Amino acid sequence: MCVVTFDHEALGHGGMCLALGGHIEVLTSSIFRCSVRSVLIDPAGPLANILAGSLAVFMADRVPRRLMAARLLLTLIAAFSFFWESGYLIKAMLDRNGDLYFAAEELLGEPSHWWRIIGTGVGIILYLTTAGWVSRALTTLFPPHNLARRAARWAWTAATFGAALAAILNVGHGWPGFKDAVLEIGAASVPLLFTVGPGAGTAGAECPAPIHRDGLVIGLALGLYAIFAATMGRGLYG
Repeated sequence: MCVVTFDHEALGHGGMCLALGGHIEVLTSSIFRCSVRSVLIDPAGPLANILAGSLAVFMADRVPRRLMAARLLLTLIAAFSFFWESGYLIKAMLDRNGDLYFAAEELLGEPSHWWRIIGTGVGIILYLTTAGWVSRALTTLFPPHNLARRAARWAWTAATFGAALAAILNVGHGWPGFKDAVLEIGAASVPLLFTVGPGAGTAGAECPAPIHRDGLVIGLALGLYAIFAATMGRGLYG
């Protein structure tokens, strides 16, 4: 969740803002504002997540299966990246609002039905494709479907809670920031709760070796989240 949110808000929007000579005025876990206006800033966030998700998919298929923790991390980065951006594209085209809609409006002119229909269709295809890939990836790691389902649901719960908590720490953004954070991470990735169902696993497959709890890894993860919450969670004001 931290990686995906950072990719969208800081690396994508923030990086493009700085590249254009602008100054970052607001940077939280769900809200971004730049001192300059450019058609390049709005799509930079979604593009950063698409690139990160694509890289995660490429790497996940090539990491040895024995490195289960690394493969699970890459699978979840890809899942949250693509669920966020495909769901966001669908919502943007239907609501006529959001980064992708504003970028399309500036590039293609006045809103028209044809590019909104195409955008919605692309979003739906990417969303369904992501759900199928994530289900296959998780059942490859955890062949018994009940274990794959547990992994997916725990990941969704942890990421949604983490996003919500960071948004609560936002200074001065209240409900809009909280709502966006929960929609982008929690609502968008709801298929994680249902995508792995009975029959999805390999019949008779052996239970995989567990991913052991590692105090060092847990400590590093908590440290990363603390940095995330202290910077993007509260917001960096110019």
